[in-house]
Amino acid sequence: MEAINIAKLIITKLKNSQKENDGLIEITSRLKLLKLLYYVQGYHLAKFGKPLFKENIEAWLHGPVVREVYNWLKPHDDFWLNEQILTDEEIVALGLNDTQNELIDDVLKIYNKYSAYGLRDKTHSEQPWLETYDPENQKKVINNELMASYFSGFWRDY
Repeated sequence: MEAINIAKLIITKLKNSQKENDGLIEITSRLKLLKLLYYVQGYHLAKFGKPLFKENIEAWLHGPVVREVYNWLKPHDDFWLNEQILTDEEIVALGLNDTQNELIDDVLKIYNKYSAYGLRDKTHSEQPWLETYDPENQKKVINNELMASYFSGFWRDY
C-alpha cells in the first residue's frame, strides 16, 4: 500500500467525521497530515506487527515525515490538500479490513484534537524521533521495530 493513499484516506475520514459531528470543516494542514500518518503507521506496527504502507518515515527537523507524501504535498496549499477525498469505491479498493479501518479511526480520534504544532511538539518528546533525529542527516529512517516497540506500550493501554 502507498502512503499517499493512506494520507488521502486520513483526509477523507477527517472530513467525514467533521461533517457528522458538527458540520464544520477544519482545514487539515500538511504538517498535521504528516504527523497523523506517522501515528497511524506506529499504531499499525504495534497492533499488526507490519507496516500499513511501504514508504519509510524519516526524522526531520519538524518531526517524522514520509518523504514521498511530503513531495506530493509540497507544490500545493492546504486548501488543495482538503480536496483530496477518496470515493467509497476508492476506499474499498485499498483493501483494508474492518480492524485496520477501526484502528485508523481510533488513532484519528486520539490525535486529531492536537494542532499541527501540537503534534510536532508531541513527536519531539517521543522515543522514535528522539533516538533517530540527526540535524546533520535529515534522511535518517525511523526504524519500524523502534516504532512498533514504542507504540505497543500505548496499544496495550488503549
